[in-house]
Amino acid sequence: MKTIKIMMLFITCFCFPLLANERSDATILTSKTVMNMQTRTHLYKTGVTIENGDVWVWGYRGMGLQGNGRKTVARRDPPARVETFIERGLSIVQLAAGRYHIIALDDQGNVWGWGRNRQFQATGAVHSRESNVSTPVEVLRNQDVVEISCSEFTSYALTRDGRVFSWGRNSHGEAGTGTRGSKSTLQQIDPRYFGNRPVVTIGSAYDSAYAINEVGEVWGWGDEQRDAFGFENKKVHIYNTIPKQITNLDGIDGKKIVHITGGNAYTAFLTSSGQVYGMGKASRLGLSGSLEDELDDDSEDGADPDEDKDNDKDNDDDDGSDDDELTEDKIKHEDEKREGAKKGKTIPTPAMITRDIKLLFCRFRGCVAVTNSDEIKTWGHKGGSLKNIMYGTRPTVRQHQGRVVKIDGGKQYLLYWNDEGKGFGVGQGSGRKFSPGSNSNRDWPGAELGWLVNKMKEVYGQDYIPGQGYSWIKQRPWSK
Repeated sequence: MKTIKIMMLFITCFCFPLLANERSDATILTSKTVMNMQTRTHLYKTGVTIENGDVWVWGYRGMGLQGNGRKTVARRDPPARVETFIERGLSIVQLAAGRYHIIALDDQGNVWGWGRNRQFQATGAVHSRESNVSTPVEVLRNQDVVEISCSEFTSYALTRDGRVFSWGRNSHGEAGTGTRGSKSTLQQIDPRYFGNRPVVTIGSAYDSAYAINEVGEVWGWGDEQRDAFGFENKKVHIYNTIPKQITNLDGIDGKKIVHITGGNAYTAFLTSSGQVYGMGKASRLGLSGSLEDELDDDSEDGADPDEDKDNDKDNDDDDGSDDDELTEDKIKHEDEKREGAKKGKTIPTPAMITRDIKLLFCRFRGCVAVTNSDEIKTWGHKGGSLKNIMYGTRPTVRQHQGRVVKIDGGKQYLLYWNDEGKGFGVGQGSGRKFSPGSNSNRDWPGAELGWLVNKMKEVYGQDYIPGQGYSWIKQRPWSK
C-alpha cells in the first residue's frame, strides 16, 4: 500500500500548463488561483477517479476499461484500482478519457492507455493494435509529459518543452496532422502549425482540440462545427486537418486563458480573472438573458454586491489588467453578443457566460463550473431528460452537500467530493455508476457514493478521508 500523504484538501495551480508534480519548473504565466480538475473525461457509463495516486474504476467495465487484464468486469462488481500502477509503484497525476478509453499520466511524465482501441485512441498503435486493451500500455515514455486531454475518440499529450502529440480517430481532422482518416497512430503535431512556438496548454472538445502557445496564440483543429472557432461559416461543419489560429477573441489576451475546452459544437474557456467565455452553438452556451440580469441574480441569491466587488479587485491580474471590471459599455457589448441565443443562432464572437469561477469542465452538450465561493453552476443543452439536472438555459446554481474539494466528470454525469470525505453522483446513472443496483438518473444534491467510499477505506484505512485525490501532489510553491 502506498504511503498516504495528506497535505491539503485540494490543490490549486498558479500557472498553465497543469503542473503535475515536483518535476514542474515551468514559467509562471499568471498568479491566479484556479482549481485543478485532474480527471476530465467523456466516459459514458464508467466512473473513474484518482485517489492517493491510484486510478479507481467502477460501473461499466467492458472493453478492458478496468485495466486489470480482463476484457469484461461485471457492473455490480466492487470498484477496483488499476493493478498495473500499483504493481509498478506509480502514482497517477492526471486522467483523461473518451467514451470508452482512458489515458493516464504518471508522476514520471509517462502516458498510459487502455480500453477501446479500434481507432488506436488508447495506445496510438504503440505496443498494441488490439481492438480492446485490458492492461495499460505505455504510449509515451521519457517525453516529460505535463498535460493530457481527450476528445471522444482521440487522445492528446503536451510535453514540458511545448510539443503536442495526438493519436486515435481522425475522421474530422482531430489528430491535427494534415490528413483525414479513420484512425491515426501516435504522431507529433508539426510545431510549424503552432507558429513554431512552444505550446503551454492544450484542451479538447467533442471532435476537436485546442492549443495555446507561449505568446498567447490560440489554435483549434478538427470539426469547427457551428462557428465554434470564432469564424462565421456558411457550412455547419468545417474540418480542419491542421491547427487553425482562432483570431476572433474580441480583445481577450490568450495568455490569460488558463483552461480551454468545449463540447459538441462549442468552445469555452476560463480566464485568469475567473471569467468564462463561450462561442459556437447558442443552446450549449447558457447565454439566455443579459449579463446585467445575471449580475442582478447574484444579488438576489444573497450575495453582497460590495463584497463581490472586493473579490473582483482581489482577483485582478498583477499587471494591472482591468479584465474583471464590468463597465456599462462592456455589459452592453456582451449583451449584444448574447442576442444570438434568443434567435437560436450561433455566437461566433466569445461572449461572457459567467464570472468568479475557479474551475471549468465542459463536455458534450454543456459545462459545469465551481465558483470562488464554492457554488456549483451548470448550463447547456435546453432539451432532454437531463436538461434541468446537468444543463440549463443560463448558469444555474445547484444544491450540493458540503464544501466541494474535488470534481470528476463524464459525458452526461458529474461526481463531486466534499471536505467530509463524501462523494456524490449527479446526472445520467447508466452503467450503475451511482449505485451497484441501479441505472437511475440522479438529481441534485446527488446520490451518495457510500459503497465507493467504504471500498477506499478498506484499502487505505478507516481514518482515511476520501476525496483527497490530489493531496500527494507536490507543486510549487508548496514544495519549497
